[in-house]
Amino acid sequence: MKNARLIIADSEHNADMLYASALFVPDAFIAIELNGQWHGLFSPLEVDRAAKASRLTAAHLDTPWRKAAELQGWHGLAGCAAAFLTSHHIQTITVPPSFPLHYADQLRSWGFDLHASIDAFFPQRAIKTALEIKQLSLAEKLTRQSMQQGEHYLARCSIGNDAILRDPDSGKKVKSDDVRRAIETFLIGKGAMPAHTIVACGRESSDPHNTGHGYIRANALIIIDIFPRLLSSGYWGDMTRTYVKGKATDEQKKIYNCVREGQDIGLSMITAGVDSASIHTAISKHFDAQGFKTGTVRGKQCGFFHGTGHGVGLDIHESPRVSTRGDTLQSGQVVTCEPGLYYPHIGGVRLEDMVVVRDNGCDNLTRYKRHLEIA
Repeated sequence: MKNARLIIADSEHNADMLYASALFVPDAFIAIELNGQWHGLFSPLEVDRAAKASRLTAAHLDTPWRKAAELQGWHGLAGCAAAFLTSHHIQTITVPPSFPLHYADQLRSWGFDLHASIDAFFPQRAIKTALEIKQLSLAEKLTRQSMQQGEHYLARCSIGNDAILRDPDSGKKVKSDDVRRAIETFLIGKGAMPAHTIVACGRESSDPHNTGHGYIRANALIIIDIFPRLLSSGYWGDMTRTYVKGKATDEQKKIYNCVREGQDIGLSMITAGVDSASIHTAISKHFDAQGFKTGTVRGKQCGFFHGTGHGVGLDIHESPRVSTRGDTLQSGQVVTCEPGLYYPHIGGVRLEDMVVVRDNGCDNLTRYKRHLEIA
């Protein structure tokens, strides 16, 4: 029995559809693989552009397939796909794990045998081509340049008598949003879309995904985590640095140096063939040996309680994982190395670089200095 693979999604938000089509389309459309060739079914609004610019084997106008579907009492995108599949004598379909339940229910009710992919729908996405690495390198270049914008803004700020930073131009008290604006304005101007950039100061920095909302205070830990997406291709950058505006305490220096050493351990271990879980374990053991334990204190997660890293590509988080549940790293994968330590009474420290896995180590795409204090 012939089998087909089916995606129904927009490519603005669905990385599998973007990978299949290499075309940004804001509304959901249909992509069907038959005998190794991908066919796209597009509205009149998109079909001509898709025929010229997509990587699909063929771009078809969906209007005749919608009409054929209506004759069978089938409706919507699922009906359009069903008509196309039926014309090619297909009854068995493989879909991505995230395939919408509504479409699946419709197709099954019309007699199709539907199976969700157990593994990644495009496992080859994990191994990046030279062209993809070029796009990821560009994204990371803009990311580090935007980090520099954030640094420069903090350096220009003065410190008020209340220890809150003051804007160098207006003199108003500085909040996370002000630093974020300096970073994100630069990225947008360079064709990269920022997403929930983290600028978290003091206690806020002890919560890894707290984007930050409060005042930026002198002599407190500030985590800046930037992860923009290239508007032209959909590939992501990702990097994190931690700063203190002013003078760091001995305690802050100790935790920062421990995380820096942990990141060095991780970066030195990233190579093709290694079990990524062993990287996470080595960093965790280093933190424990330095006295930075992980656990719950008064209901708050403390220590190193997230993974060491993740794959980056058309999704900001994708295969492989670098965590307690590891994967065998392969040459050409792009992963982050981002250990961190978090304690409410101190704050948080995280350092993140993005690297390409190679046969004898890794290539660092971030290439950005690590220093704690900003005068």
